[in-house]
Amino acid sequence: MLVFVTVGSTKFDALVQATISEPVLTALHSKGFVQVVVQRGNSNLDPDCGASTQDSLTTRKAGVDIEAWKFRPSIQDEIERADLVISHAGSGTILDVLRSGKPLIVVPNPTLMDNHQEELALQLDRFGHLRATSVDDLPKTIGSFDANALVPFPAFDGSKFRRLADEMMGVAPVTIAGDAQAYEDQHVHAVYDQIAPHFSSTRYKPWPIIAKFISDLPLGWIGLDSGTGNGKYLSLPADRPGNILTVGLDRSKSLLMIARNAGGEPTAPVVREVVWGDVLDNGWRAGAFDYAISIATIHHLASHERRRLAVQVRRRTSVLFALTISLQRLLQCVSPAHGRILIYVWAIEQDELSKRVIPTDDSTGSSSGKDVFVPWVMSQQATRQDPKNPLENPGTVAEAHVYHRYYHMFAKGELTRLAREAAQGMDLVVGPPAAGRRGIEIIQDGWERSNYYVELRCWKA
Repeated sequence: MLVFVTVGSTKFDALVQATISEPVLTALHSKGFVQVVVQRGNSNLDPDCGASTQDSLTTRKAGVDIEAWKFRPSIQDEIERADLVISHAGSGTILDVLRSGKPLIVVPNPTLMDNHQEELALQLDRFGHLRATSVDDLPKTIGSFDANALVPFPAFDGSKFRRLADEMMGVAPVTIAGDAQAYEDQHVHAVYDQIAPHFSSTRYKPWPIIAKFISDLPLGWIGLDSGTGNGKYLSLPADRPGNILTVGLDRSKSLLMIARNAGGEPTAPVVREVVWGDVLDNGWRAGAFDYAISIATIHHLASHERRRLAVQVRRRTSVLFALTISLQRLLQCVSPAHGRILIYVWAIEQDELSKRVIPTDDSTGSSSGKDVFVPWVMSQQATRQDPKNPLENPGTVAEAHVYHRYYHMFAKGELTRLAREAAQGMDLVVGPPAAGRRGIEIIQDGWERSNYYVELRCWKA
């Protein structure tokens, strides 16, 4: 019997390497599979194969013949001849396999910016049409997999599939009414405390521009990760650990408990410096840090004024300094002479891997961003009966609970404009150093994988 593995055009090293690993191949062989065909896209093969950069590979391992290749004009023929398909969670691939009537195991890619793939896979698992699992649990899932227990996918109705995708991945516009802080308490802070462990399990891969920013920092610098979440940036730079110190701040105690030991191993535990607080609190003396990062945090603030305050630092003669946010008191908490700041927020403009469709309203203009709810689906195990024999053969399925998180999706130019407003509100010059003045220089700004970012450098002439 033959297994077809596909990851589409994405880079999903973990799945590709798992499917040709000893545990997975042994599990497949025990179920009678003797051939594995892997469409690996841009993913790397296991270095042990000695062919991580080859376009194709043919080998044998654990009693299973393996064939791997990057791309072909169509994979439909491979789907048709397969006895089992193991796939990433792209909606197009899922639909093609289910319509072909082939048994399907789906492994969502946790390194993508959000978990929309997992949401769709879990819902279809809940309906009994496929099995959803993780890379780590793939051998166990194969071992317990029973194709006869799957519920046949109904005759194709594109509108039903779109409704399901919209329900599980859809981004809904919202209007903020009442107190912004209370709104954030309900639709941001309370949600993250509920989903913290599940959320953390999908957030472990540093983004390249952020990793480079941290790697380039001088020896001995001390900085702030404002809105640190699970603390995945606290252990960087990976190539010289301990050369700098990053303090993590977050409003979620549940996430901070995870961040406190970020980067540690059971045999080599570590304890990070983390602080419980709000990114809009005035918790630091002015200029306390050499650098600050704010990654995917400011977009959770529910008004333009609060987002501006997160970046800004007012004069001491003003009402307060403002803070950073993931920058939290960014401008104010870093050195006025050499402080460096990097901010990331979600963008209205989503890439092809996101599959989120951000609702837009022409009446709001193209530069004001959009307030939305973004779903997060968290699963728990529940009993599923065989629909052909409801009194026998109970199984388990992931029941999904949907949490809706508030986001302000930034428009092009909005983040950089916000940084300028914050600086000007502090009487800082925006541009190159000028004699007798203080200011900031915008080192870079741009768009990366559905996010906008801006890097700032403070100066004092």
